[in-house]
Amino acid sequence: MLSDENLLLRGFLVCPECGRNLTGSASKGRTNRYYYYHCVSSCGFRQKAELANDIFEKSMRQFALNGSAQIVKRLLLDNYKKFVKNPFGEKKQIAQEIDKLNARLSVACNKLLSEIIDDEEYLEIKDECKTRIESLEEQLSKDGSDTDKINIDKSLDRALKYIENIPKMYSEGEINTRRSIIGSIFPEKLEFDGKTYRTARMNVIANYIFQINNGLPQNKNRTNENQFHLSCLVAETGIEPVTSGL
Repeated sequence: MLSDENLLLRGFLVCPECGRNLTGSASKGRTNRYYYYHCVSSCGFRQKAELANDIFEKSMRQFALNGSAQIVKRLLLDNYKKFVKNPFGEKKQIAQEIDKLNARLSVACNKLLSEIIDDEEYLEIKDECKTRIESLEEQLSKDGSDTDKINIDKSLDRALKYIENIPKMYSEGEINTRRSIIGSIFPEKLEFDGKTYRTARMNVIANYIFQINNGLPQNKNRTNENQFHLSCLVAETGIEPVTSGL
């Protein structure tokens, strides 16, 4: 996908009205070009790219460690001991995620047959699901015998040192760096309605950081990480979790 710094989030967004992927394009005015993220369907959803990009960049400040690296490390170590050292619950979770991806692929196929989506969008969904399924199946096939060779303490220290400057890297980085950061923090698509971002899943380290920064109870059980609500209004920029019932 060709990248344009004015359409930085193209490829990461879905429509809040119909759930289809948002694309991006420019509209030429008398003196300037105006950029928009818009839906490919007939629902007509459209938002100014400048506003969407600005709100998203402000939300990235929520991922600053702010001296909380050791708290995040402790939570991740607890998580590691719970799931990696006792892998059966983790394998069950992976199998469930594979089932969900296959179900999504089946729904997309039915939509294609019903002409709700076109060939291009179906292939995009198919490629996304297949790539994720292959990655999960590879994890599922591992017997866990190599986990004792990992120095988890050093690995976490390196990871936390890397993400310490994520907000600055996002703000000042080249477009490929910024898009890599988005994909790393948000493994699933984002939904933007003009004021708020929502996503079904967030990177576990990013999840802990934003919970700590917002004074929220840390959820040690990864199976309960459902939806997250990035409330990024001009008057109040932050991230709030949606209730687990949603």
